[in-house]
Amino acid sequence: MDGLIQDKLTKLAYGRILKNSRNNIIWSQDRLAEKCHTCRRTIVAIETGETSPNQNFREAFAKTLSNPLLEYFPQYSIGQFEQRLKVRFKYEKEATKYFLKVLQEKDLISFKEVFYLYKKAYQEKDNSLMIVLDEYLHTCIMNAHPNEYARRLVERYRQDYMDFFKIWIPQLKFNITIGQNVIHLEIFQAILDLNQERLSNAIDLHLSNSLNDIEEITKLLEKK
Repeated sequence: MDGLIQDKLTKLAYGRILKNSRNNIIWSQDRLAEKCHTCRRTIVAIETGETSPNQNFREAFAKTLSNPLLEYFPQYSIGQFEQRLKVRFKYEKEATKYFLKVLQEKDLISFKEVFYLYKKAYQEKDNSLMIVLDEYLHTCIMNAHPNEYARRLVERYRQDYMDFFKIWIPQLKFNITIGQNVIHLEIFQAILDLNQERLSNAIDLHLSNSLNDIEEITKLLEKK
């Protein structure tokens, strides 16, 4: 349908957000079906992740339920996140070997300022600012990788991953705590100390924690 990703987890995520949006205004599946000129069976199939919504349905859902996100269906597969994370952090760990070697005094001064901002955002639970600084941190590291293909691939993988966490996770309404804030503090400190081993270990831990996040999200999506 509509050339959409047919990954089961991605369809389950969309279906859950549709169901949450419908429940927010206390509508039954029958009422939503009537408003969108379809049948209850179609609504059930989409909400349970059995099928992907085509463009017409997405536009109707977004307008009827006043949720613009419903018009958008990811062009990436949530089911591929695990393998993508492994690839991403493999290249990022390689990049750290080059990154520390090219750092200059002015770069360290900039990182100290960003580190201060990150710690302050962490203390004040300013998630929006932490996400921006997180992107800055990972981008700086990966830009040191000499392989352009690796840089472009990691950027795309990271953007898809961040899109899911910034936009989709809040509307999935999972009662879980997700984030690598403490790990990012460790990465910043390793950079300021110019400690290659500490930085490599932090990247390994970042991967491990991210894989745990995906495993927990997968279980929640597949939970009946």
